[in-house]
Amino acid sequence: MHKILIVDDEQDILDTVNDLLEAKFSTAADKAMNGLDAFLMCMKQEYDLIITDQKMPFMTGAAFIIATRTKAESKNKGTPIIMLSGFIDEELKRNLGIQNVRFIAKPFQPNDLFDMVRDYLL
Repeated sequence: MHKILIVDDEQDILDTVNDLLEAKFSTAADKAMNGLDAFLMCMKQEYDLIITDQKMPFMTGAAFIIATRTKAESKNKGTPIIMLSGFIDEELKRNLGIQNVRFIAKPFQPNDLFDMVRDYLL
């Protein structure tokens, strides 16, 4: 079973993404509602995949990704990350592209998410 982390400040998005992936890929998900909680989880647990929003309280998705990739204590320096957000622009893509991050814009189609997740988990 694949272990994933889903990070979004909207409960319905957390639940929807979790339900979609659990049914399609046999995943077990941890969930966080902000980047800071997610970052703390990444210090303790290694994941097969991380899916994060950008615009969240306490720590943006971009700050979470950079911290996860650069902190010595992180267990997820090389973990694939998908940013699933309505706030993706070209500058953000350039800045995070070097961090091995792929992007899906909200609102999203489940098949777009499935295709990207399949690349990482299968």
